[in-house]
Amino acid sequence: MESAANRSFTSYALGKPYAEVASVGTSPMERLAGNDRATFGPLLGSTPLVNGMTVYRHMAPSARTERGSDFGGLVGTSSVSENNRLSYFLVGQDGVVKDWATGSVPGNASSCISYIGGIIQRCSDLTQFQASLTLYDARVLTKDGQPISVWGAPAATAPVPAAISKPTKAAPRT
Repeated sequence: MESAANRSFTSYALGKPYAEVASVGTSPMERLAGNDRATFGPLLGSTPLVNGMTVYRHMAPSARTERGSDFGGLVGTSSVSENNRLSYFLVGQDGVVKDWATGSVPGNASSCISYIGGIIQRCSDLTQFQASLTLYDARVLTKDGQPISVWGAPAATAPVPAAISKPTKAAPRT
């Protein structure tokens, strides 16, 4: 169900200018209205492709699950876990979104135990999913269910020339 929601939300971008897509949900009025989850999130990175197009990667919170139990007010447990939606956009040289990909990765999670009606509480963070773009790239599929490698090969970046300098002689010590 989460996957279908992510696909539906991300499909909005197809055929739209990337600048418009990247700013969805980021205006102060939208945030005041409580639309903090209706966004593609911050830019994780971009990759120019050999074919002249660019892949833009975004990540935002998408689903939150809360669970808890109480044993007669003496001991209670609660846990909260979140998933993050990955939204990738293939953008042409004209700045328009040509294709999209989406997936999800685990986000923050915490677990708490409370004693004596919550007077004593102990919580721990279980995970903070931070990964490389390579791992994120493996978790997304295009609108046609393909890996993003079908969009093309990354453009080779020009090697940075090493600084050329002549060795200097140390100043004589006196």
